[in-house]
Amino acid sequence: GRRLMQAVAAGARHSLALSSGGSVFSFGWGVCGQLGHGDKRSRLVPERICGALAAVRAVAVSAGCEHSLVLAAGGAVYSFGYGSHGRLGHGDEEERLEPQPIASLGGGRTVGAGQYGLAAYSVASTASGDAFAFGCGEDDALGVGARSENLLRPRRYPHLRLAGEGRTEESPRECC
Repeated sequence: GRRLMQAVAAGARHSLALSSGGSVFSFGWGVCGQLGHGDKRSRLVPERICGALAAVRAVAVSAGCEHSLVLAAGGAVYSFGYGSHGRLGHGDEEERLEPQPIASLGGGRTVGAGQYGLAAYSVASTASGDAFAFGCGEDDALGVGARSENLLRPRRYPHLRLAGEGRTEESPRECC
């Protein structure tokens, strides 16, 4: 039967769908492991990602350039797929065929996967309001003060903090 989905995310050649119950489904081109099923096969129809996500209630998904991100209800951020430029955030450039939690990103609140030409990167924020970037820094795309540097692990944005419970925006300042 048809499942009720609460969100979908479209990547370069694959998509993720998040069910109302917190399960994650993937479909499309899978050659780099970005579907998260432990292999590199493409899927013509949505298939539930099991393995590391089997007992996880996901709350957000993001599909990028041959990589994927999943945010779990407990705050863990999972990444999988093609690892070049550090876009998965695990400290290396290795592929991950199944979702793996990013050890240095606990207490996640949002995730996003991006692409600039053939370069890819990821962003995430935590419950404390800190925002992080990792992956390809070509053309200074990451915005964390690293000029054209690839970041293999998440790096905190030094000038950004996300609004949230107990935090308010700074007082307005003159622009010029």
